[in-house]
Amino acid sequence: MLDNRDHAPLFRANTIIWTPTVGFMDRNGAMHYHSVGYLPPLEFLSTLKIGRARCLMAWTRSAEAVEELASAAKVANTFTPEALYWLGIARFLQRRDTDGMWQAWDRLVEFYPDSPWAKRIYAR
Repeated sequence: MLDNRDHAPLFRANTIIWTPTVGFMDRNGAMHYHSVGYLPPLEFLSTLKIGRARCLMAWTRSAEAVEELASAAKVANTFTPEALYWLGIARFLQRRDTDGMWQAWDRLVEFYPDSPWAKRIYAR
């Protein structure tokens, strides 16, 4: 794939520099999330849920995003902290629900305090 010059414009337009890359685009072709490299099945499923949720949030479909992210956050793997981070945001966007946001973020900080995702949260 990478060595086929016919694919270069597509790769360049979507900033794809390595395969496999899974991209999540909305109906207008805007990229909202991408995952680079091979992942084992459970991690791959988590990225699918996070990617879909990111697209849903961009189109003000936060209730559906909350469902996807809550599902991803239930599975303990390397993507759980990211799922919890975005779950907090989706809950806030859904109903301006700061309690739901902090519930997700408190769980993130409690169980994954050293993750890059926990470090993005303002301390209460």
